[in-house]
Amino acid sequence: MKHLHRTTLALLALSLPALHAFQPRFDSVSFAPEAGATLDKELTLEATLYLEDVTLVLNGSEMPPEMLGEAMDEGLIMNASVEVSDEYVSTRGGKHMELLRTFTGMALELGTESDSESMDEFTEIEDSTVRFAWDSDEDDYSVSYEDGSGDEDLLEGLSPDMDFLALLPEGDVDRDDTWEVADVDSLATLFFPGGLAMPSPDDEEGAELFEEFSDDFEAQLRDALDGFSVNCKYNGAREEGDVRVGEIGFKYEGQASLDLSDMLTEMVSLQGGEMDISADIAATVDIEFEGEGTLLWDLGAGHVAGFEMSMEMLLIGDVEADVEAMGDSQSVELTAEVSGEAEWTLETE
Repeated sequence: MKHLHRTTLALLALSLPALHAFQPRFDSVSFAPEAGATLDKELTLEATLYLEDVTLVLNGSEMPPEMLGEAMDEGLIMNASVEVSDEYVSTRGGKHMELLRTFTGMALELGTESDSESMDEFTEIEDSTVRFAWDSDEDDYSVSYEDGSGDEDLLEGLSPDMDFLALLPEGDVDRDDTWEVADVDSLATLFFPGGLAMPSPDDEEGAELFEEFSDDFEAQLRDALDGFSVNCKYNGAREEGDVRVGEIGFKYEGQASLDLSDMLTEMVSLQGGEMDISADIAATVDIEFEGEGTLLWDLGAGHVAGFEMSMEMLLIGDVEADVEAMGDSQSVELTAEVSGEAEWTLETE
């Protein structure tokens, strides 16, 4: 009996390494940077829109395609880059509690593929340090300039999240685990990491109109994307130098329909100034999009290590307008089909 007992123990000892090899190794892909840690990030976006088809009817007569000139010959581009240095002052429960973000470099280029120009307005917040602090009473972030001075309008569209927290799993994961993300508000970080620093128009009336349209557009987009979701898969971890990196792959698709009638009507009235202009406009835009990407996560440091995403989209716009100006009436019908592609990249160091 003693011999059998010793043999059993020996077999168990020999089998432990094999049993351990077959046990799944779970990774904690969570947001937990060390208090005071800093991370430099460079985000780039390259997007191109192509006018595929357009029909324009003016006062009942269809306009020939030649009137569009070279509009259908080349794409419209938007190339943007943002460089920041983030200091994770404090975090708790997988979210930022206090973050200091210094904007160290910014650039925006708009135009056609053959003729584009830089937009200086986009860089107004460059060299500023912005403080994000969680306000539990307001259930939102308080956003301010660290030195107390700067254009407050530029802060309204900013977000502390440039780590793509919406894509993270709720618990530890093993290779090939999958999950779905359906929080539309959180998923906005996919397309606008860190938010947007958008200056308002200089005049008071234009600023009020801009704020009204922004709020309306955001509300419509949120409602339209109610069924939008992202499917994620954990591709496992690997060593990159002395850093252990986890990889999350994801795919998404969605569609939305936006009503721009009120916005365009108000814009025409505003552009008219003191002129006697009235407009009745019905305008909708239908959007279909799909894409995929990869999020790299520094498992030891608990923050983003890299990100890339691509998207293809199709926009179909329909506009019917009746405009009266100084006793003259014009009717316009416009249908346009626009395709697009975009790529996002975030690198860290």
